[in-house]
Amino acid sequence: MNRHLTTFLAVTMLGCASHAWAQKPQPNVLTNAQLKTLLSNGLNVKITGADRPNTAARTATAVYQKDGTVRLNEGPATPTRIGSWRIDGNKFCTKYSGGLGSGCFNVQKTGESTYKLIPLDGLLEGTWEVVKK
Repeated sequence: MNRHLTTFLAVTMLGCASHAWAQKPQPNVLTNAQLKTLLSNGLNVKITGADRPNTAARTATAVYQKDGTVRLNEGPATPTRIGSWRIDGNKFCTKYSGGLGSGCFNVQKTGESTYKLIPLDGLLEGTWEVVKK
């Protein structure tokens, strides 16, 4: 009886330990209130990220205006893209004409003025560096 009990306890403890080890910690993302505070007066950021897998990262500037409009500029040779942004729960979402770059992200603070954009709609990860609030 003792041998069975010892075996049962050992297997149970191993199962609990492997379950805890297998779980990935979830990133600490901004809440709805934190997103609203960050964007309430508009926000100017430098965005870095790739728009397709296996391509080099690109940089753009974005101006998120408090009325929900966004202006994205990838450089002097490209026209400024105009779209919209919104906060949906704990998600930050963008929509551009033509669909490119449209989708929702969780936003994770990574430094004093830097953030990681965690895609929720199949887009690729990116970063924000706040230029001006």
